[in-house]
Amino acid sequence: MVARRIALVKPASVVDEKITHALQLFGSVLWAFQGTTRSTWILVDPEAAEVIVVHEGNPDQRIPAWRDAGKLIVEISVRDNPSPAPALVYPFRASQALALLERLDGQLNSQGDPQQAAAAPSAGVARQNPEPWSFVETLRTIAEVQNGEAWLVARDAQAPCLWLRADGAMYAAEQATIQAIRRGTLNLASLSLQKGVRPEGGPGSRAGTELSWFAAYHASASLAPWLKPAVRYRVTRWPNFGLIRPLPSHIRVAAALASAPAHADEVAARASVSVEEATRTLNALAVANVLVAAGDVGSPVPTSVTTVAPRGGFAAFLSNVRKHLGLGV
Repeated sequence: MVARRIALVKPASVVDEKITHALQLFGSVLWAFQGTTRSTWILVDPEAAEVIVVHEGNPDQRIPAWRDAGKLIVEISVRDNPSPAPALVYPFRASQALALLERLDGQLNSQGDPQQAAAAPSAGVARQNPEPWSFVETLRTIAEVQNGEAWLVARDAQAPCLWLRADGAMYAAEQATIQAIRRGTLNLASLSLQKGVRPEGGPGSRAGTELSWFAAYHASASLAPWLKPAVRYRVTRWPNFGLIRPLPSHIRVAAALASAPAHADEVAARASVSVEEATRTLNALAVANVLVAAGDVGSPVPTSVTTVAPRGGFAAFLSNVRKHLGLGV
């Protein structure tokens, strides 16, 4: 495989949070599919890169010099009405980013860059100063692409930590790692991810729903970048709590959002939890794809919401709820 050197240039000062999120999402695509593309993409400094990714309108004065030096400049736009120049418009799908990488690889092949270097197929992209949402974004990315035939391995200090099917539906890890994920003591964003194989005779597979839930719950005490503080949210259905095995507070927050839409502070009061607990659970519900916006501050609030009873019957579900909350029959 050929090593392609790519750099992501963040703005000197954040003028729009969408810019940071767009570049982070592109970085997640690079990280999640390392070793699965035709060439290996390695994150480097701009001066050493063949491809430099910037946001549309970036005033960095180095960009013209990079372009004159033969580097490929890729623009990502976060505007509603972008100019014709940007290669990607945020929000973009993972498949669009992967298609862009293949096109860039073809351009570099046609240029015959003499500085190309062979890279080991197992080379991964390590996270330097990782964003707290990088691992969650990776899970969202691979769920979109749905490659159930491949496996990825996440490493902590070069030691295998967990194995993840490339569609995000299943993962495997030792019991100590699973408990660290559930408690939030494992910094998932700092792991390096690369192509791997499912370990023979290793730990059994678990539902990816559990991994994504606790990854989102522990990622940050602030709302996820794609959620807005001024918007009330509601749940469209119950998550699969049988696979997640959530904390009692998670169930209370979900139940509160099933009764009526709310902001984090409103659902905190309704569910008798802290605002931080409500915020973290909102993030987890969002990654579980059961959370939707119900309007901004000025919008009328519905008095009820349609929910879907989980498998096994509603009576069995309520029994599990009572058990989680420590309630009697």
